[in-house]
Amino acid sequence: MLASHSALDVLDGAREEGFRTVAVAKRGREKAYRMFPVVDELVLVDEFHEIIEDHVLEKLADSVFVPNRSFAVYVGYDAIEKQFRIPVFGNRFLLRWEERVGETSYYRLLDAAGIRRPRTYRLEDVDGPVMVKLPEHGRPFERAFFIASDRKNLEKKLGEMIAKGLVDEKSLERVSVEELVLGAHFNANFFHSVVKGRLELHSIDRRIQSNLDGVIRLAAAEQLELNPLIRYIEVGHEPATIRESLLEKVFTIGEKFVEACSRLVSPGVIGPFTLQFLVTPELDLVVYDVAPRIGGGTNVYLGFGGQYSKLYHGRPVTMGRRIAMEIREAVEQNMLSRVTT
Repeated sequence: MLASHSALDVLDGAREEGFRTVAVAKRGREKAYRMFPVVDELVLVDEFHEIIEDHVLEKLADSVFVPNRSFAVYVGYDAIEKQFRIPVFGNRFLLRWEERVGETSYYRLLDAAGIRRPRTYRLEDVDGPVMVKLPEHGRPFERAFFIASDRKNLEKKLGEMIAKGLVDEKSLERVSVEELVLGAHFNANFFHSVVKGRLELHSIDRRIQSNLDGVIRLAAAEQLELNPLIRYIEVGHEPATIRESLLEKVFTIGEKFVEACSRLVSPGVIGPFTLQFLVTPELDLVVYDVAPRIGGGTNVYLGFGGQYSKLYHGRPVTMGRRIAMEIREAVEQNMLSRVTT
C-alpha cells in the first residue's frame, strides 16, 4: 500500500483480517504511519515513483497491493501497467480511465454505460454557465476547478489563475469544460465482489473542500465584499445519507458502470469504486466524477464501518476490511488470480 490517501483504512482492515501489512511512505510524510500501529513494515522512499524499483519491489514480494489515487498520480499509469510486478487487487488497467481527456476517460465509460453526465464543451463553444476542471500547475493531483457564467467570464477567470500561477499551459492541455448542473452532491462507495458475484453499496459521503468550505460559511454581503477566488482543494469528507427512494437509482448507475467496464476494460471492475453524482430537483442522478479504485471518502467510516455494509455482513465493515475479506476469501477458494491483475 502506498502510504497516502486511504492507506490507514486499508491497513487497518488488513490487520483486522489477520494479514501482515507493508506500507511504502515518502520521507517527511511518514509520521501518521509510525504513530498509528497498523503498519508491520514501513518502507521509506525519497519519491513515491521509486516503488517500481527492484529494492522496493523485493520488500513487497508475496504481497497483494491495494491501489489508491496517490499510486496512480505519483507512479503513473504506464509504470503501473508495465513495471510494477506485484499483484494488484482490482483492475490495474482501469486506473487510467479516471482521466477526463483522451481515449481512456471516465466520460467514455459513463457514455458506454448510458449514465447521465454533464455535457462537455470545447472552450470556444461555451455559451452558458460551466464548471471548468483542470489540474493545478505543479500539483496535478490537485484541482484548479472554477465556475464561469459564460465564455467571457471563463476567459477572465482563466487569465487570473494563470497570472496567480495556479495553472499554466500544460494545465490547459488537460482542461475539461462541463455544463453547470446544480444539485445535491453525493459520493456513492461501491464494492463489486468477484468472490460473491454481487455489487454492494458500502457507504455514502460528501467532500469537504478548501477554500470553498470557508467561503460558503460567509454571509452573502461578505462574499460580495471579499470576492475571493474560490478553490476546490479536497481536504476531507463527511458522512451522508440519501433518501431510500433514491437507492434504486444509485444501484442502477452502479450496475451500469460495472457492466460497461467489463466490456471496455477487461476484466472489468474488481473491488471498490466510487461514483460522484448530483441529485437534481427532479431527482435525476448526474455523475460528474469517477474513482475506479478505493475512494478517499471511505476514511469517514474508519472505526465504525460503512452504513450500508451492515446489511450485507451483519455488522458494520470498513472498506479496508471489506477489501481484506475479499482477498482472504479468494485465497481460501483458490480465486486470488480472479481478484488481482
